Amino acid sequence: MYSLKRIAAAARRLQRDSAGSATLDASLTFPIILLMTFLLLFFAIYMAQGAIRYYSASIAGERAAFSWNNSAKDLRTGAYPEGSFDGLYWRLLDDGMLAGLFGMSSSEEEGVGVGFGDSGAGAEETEGDSLTRTKLQAAADMLSSSLDGRMNYTNKLLERRIEMEAYSSMAPEPLRSFLRDSQPSAQPSAVVVEPTEFIRSFDLVRYYTAKMKGAKEGEASLISKAKSVLLKRQQAG
Repeated sequence: MYSLKRIAAAARRLQRDSAGSATLDASLTFPIILLMTFLLLFFAIYMAQGAIRYYSASIAGERAAFSWNNSAKDLRTGAYPEGSFDGLYWRLLDDGMLAGLFGMSSSEEEGVGVGFGDSGAGAEETEGDSLTRTKLQAAADMLSSSLDGRMNYTNKLLERRIEMEAYSSMAPEPLRSFLRDSQPSAQPSAVVVEPTEFIRSFDLVRYYTAKMKGAKEGEASLISKAKSVLLKRQQAG
């Protein structure tokens, strides 16, 4: 009985005594604070990589759009050697303008693209798209080797757009699993802006729209004839 009273008294004294409480609190809270600090650090790195990835892909797309009217242009400065120009009719065939106007399978429908990083291995080559691919590849080569993805060009006649899709696998796997984002990506785009060319394209659309509506043989027949002429010229070229 006496021993139980002593034990109870000792327990009460221990409860009132604050000695060692700081050590106990530190051993419990500091690991949690340290873990949260590392989690915030990893998250900050993840977000920073996303910003860098988007910025790099966006700059490459904007530079490609800026120099689209001449494949010899330096992407950073816009300068090009004297007398270096693309072919006279590159907009009609290589850029897919006529094919898009008459509904043929072209870059207007499917898009022309090149891969970069690991995605660039084994890229398919399509006949007639070499100039477009050359321009895209020049911009894709500027990207960091840590980025993988694809750069696509689509010509919708009145809107020409370069779309980027860049991936990076440098983010920590636990963080990607936690955020349920297996492959972080950035998808910026850039519009090819040429005011004079836009006016010419608009006038071309107006001309052919009026011509097709007034055709005696019908709109479908006129489009079919135009397609056959284009195909013959492409095969002859």
